[in-house]
Amino acid sequence: MKSYDLFTLANRNLWRRKGRTVLTVLGVLIGTTAIVVMMSLGIGLVESQKKQMAQWGSLNIIRVSQSWYYPGDPDTDKQRKLNDEAIAEIRGIPGVETVSPAYDVGGEAKLGRKTGYISLIGIETGAMDLLEFDIAHGRLLNQDDRFNVVAGAMVIHSFWDPRQRHEPRKDFRPGEPQADPLELLNKRISMTLINPRQQKRIFNLNVVGILSEKSMDHAWSVYGNITEIKKMRDFMQQGSQDNPIVYEKEIGIPRMPGIIKPGPGTQDDQYSFALVRTRDVVYTRTISKDLRDRGFNAHSIADNLEGIENAARQIQAILGGIGAITLLVAAIGITNTMIMSIYERTREIAIMKVVGASFADVRTLFLAESSLIGLMGGIFGIGFSYFLSFLLNKYVAAYMNPGMGMEPGLFQISLIPPRLVLFAVAFSMGIGLLSGLYPANRAIKLDPITAMRHG
Repeated sequence: MKSYDLFTLANRNLWRRKGRTVLTVLGVLIGTTAIVVMMSLGIGLVESQKKQMAQWGSLNIIRVSQSWYYPGDPDTDKQRKLNDEAIAEIRGIPGVETVSPAYDVGGEAKLGRKTGYISLIGIETGAMDLLEFDIAHGRLLNQDDRFNVVAGAMVIHSFWDPRQRHEPRKDFRPGEPQADPLELLNKRISMTLINPRQQKRIFNLNVVGILSEKSMDHAWSVYGNITEIKKMRDFMQQGSQDNPIVYEKEIGIPRMPGIIKPGPGTQDDQYSFALVRTRDVVYTRTISKDLRDRGFNAHSIADNLEGIENAARQIQAILGGIGAITLLVAAIGITNTMIMSIYERTREIAIMKVVGASFADVRTLFLAESSLIGLMGGIFGIGFSYFLSFLLNKYVAAYMNPGMGMEPGLFQISLIPPRLVLFAVAFSMGIGLLSGLYPANRAIKLDPITAMRHG
């Protein structure tokens, strides 16, 4: 018997008893929906956490710095200087797209009548695009910029008017009026630096760009050309050997009791930190671990993903198990439907055998019927799952977004990726196929003569 004929016959047989078939398909639909929606909650949790963390920085960026150590620490010999040699070594790690060393200088600053304190970071301007510096207003820096800078979206809150007798704070209540970052664009910031010798120097910085609010890791800093910032840092270091405690205070590095900065001698040949861009978040975690093994301090937001993903897997396993129980009940329903079909069609089965149908044809017919039930239940279950997912995201997630401090639409409580759809359809069809094995084997064992007599 041809495959097409078997499929047509199986489909016709199912709809002889429409009510029973619909109820059986409905059981598979409910089971499939339970599995898909339950697993989509775990997937939605992971993706939402990724989006939330991406607001605080890129998942492909690693911040590398020198590690600190305590006197007598047995790992002291593993300390590494973050110098040009180290930068070249980091660039050679597989999966690294670009590396930019950086200098960090902090000092008092003035914006018109306002005063404040800013962190000025010098990086390689040509790497800003790859390091995911997203400009909102103005432009990014180029290699010809000397005292031109770009400012983070929250830098404007670092300034306040002394006449109002209050300093800015970094926590803002919803609905509270905030300063406009555009107040900085095309304005001049006068930054005052004082080194340990009490020498003072004023640097005038022109703001040519405002960074986007999407990435909060750049929000509170001002970025300039690394060459010029190094000169400012060199000025800040003058006399640091005579008074290292004052030096550390002036550049904004807290002095921790009992902690020694890595490496002997001066820090002239060492960078404050480095920004590393990787090809993918998978590389980020492995490279971050590799850098720590090499003796550096390395941190990435992607390092936090592993714990979230492990928790999500456990949630998916629990929720998926609950859904699987529902589908198991549906599988029992399929088996019951097919056994009842055998009792009703004993004469038909006997005639098929008498006219020359093989055991394989009879088995295939019943397996095709049970598989069709699983397939239809899976397809309709996917459609219903998308409907439930839409309702969850529209109402539940919309309610949770403001409470979590996230942008509207950022948090999705349920997410159904294509791979989950394929898995659900294949799984439901497989359940139907397995459920039909026992009835199919029972059908081929029927004796044609006995079946004709009692059919």
